[in-house]
Amino acid sequence: MELGTEYIKSISSWDSGGGIVIDIVELKDGRVLGITDESVVLYPSMDTLEEGEADDAAGVIALA
Repeated sequence: MELGTEYIKSISSWDSGGGIVIDIVELKDGRVLGITDESVVLYPSMDTLEEGEADDAAGVIALA
């Protein structure tokens, strides 16, 4: 499905286990935003999201 967006490649959800579901916004440059009810985290790639390694330079936006 074509999103017709400038920066977003895809949007999906992922059940990471332990009752945590992450909405995922994959950007066209390969970076990934992981969004939960408590935070928004920038990851360098989908692999680093799955490993739980956030981009330290970008940090975390706490929502709760």
